[in-house]
Amino acid sequence: MSAAKLERLLNLTALLLETPRPLSAQEIRERLGAYPGELEAFRRSFERDKDDLRAMGVPLEIHEVPGAVPVVEGYRIPK
Repeated sequence: MSAAKLERLLNLTALLLETPRPLSAQEIRERLGAYPGELEAFRRSFERDKDDLRAMGVPLEIHEVPGAVPVVEGYRIPK
């Protein structure tokens, strides 16, 4: 695993542990700033990162983002 990917996974884990509410993929993309700029490349990278976190045993939860219209999935990690 590259140092850049490891850093991104650590930052993603920290972000999702500290958020009081689920964050949408777009919010994660904006807050981390570590993903590719092109939308499809971001989606592929984010999907791989979620799979990697789950493979490491990180309990990634998916919930609706409160107040989002239309309904949007959000992500968080319970403490």
